[in-house]
Amino acid sequence: MNNKIVITNDGSHSIFNPEINETYHSKHGAIVEAEHVFIKNGFSKANKNELNILEIGFGTGLNALLTSQKAMQKSITVNYHTMELYPVPKENYTQLNFTDLIGLEKESLLNLHETPWEEEYKINEFFTLNKSKSDLENYTSNTKFDIIYFDAFSPEKQPELWTEIIFKKMYNYLKEDGFLVTYCAKGVVKRTMKAVGFDVIALDGPPGKRQMTRANKN
Repeated sequence: MNNKIVITNDGSHSIFNPEINETYHSKHGAIVEAEHVFIKNGFSKANKNELNILEIGFGTGLNALLTSQKAMQKSITVNYHTMELYPVPKENYTQLNFTDLIGLEKESLLNLHETPWEEEYKINEFFTLNKSKSDLENYTSNTKFDIIYFDAFSPEKQPELWTEIIFKKMYNYLKEDGFLVTYCAKGVVKRTMKAVGFDVIALDGPPGKRQMTRANKN
């Protein structure tokens, strides 16, 4: 896999994946997008002192990094589960500049990538990480989640991850007051979410996108 490090409009890195022919983040800003979609409209909307979070697509580790930082700042205990069938190679993740831009030590990101897979690992007093080297179709968990960060590649690139079967699985993984957030606001995706029972809300999107989506368990 000949991934390429690219710079997005907010100065933060992303990775271009030639096999998918898509970057891991918006060209308008990797950190800006992640902060808006998953922190502002995800983590910060839960209003709980303890959270179970499921991330679909560990990727560069940016969402986990920002969530860990916010958990420490807010003294919120986070049990963070994530999956990735094709982990980013070390020669790529060691180059990423996220920690420089958000005021953390480089090791904060490296630790997320280098903790063992298929094990629960305590990153700090407020953040526990559980990574699974699995694809979404075969992933299983007995945990019920407060929030799902749905950050898969786009429906055009990986349509099999945006189906009714997948969103029914997501619905069942959520607690009764749980919700899912995603950068995607395509009509067909929102209709698929509604078909499995979600209450779908369109929210203002990050830079470069008019809308994003929040799906509440109904």
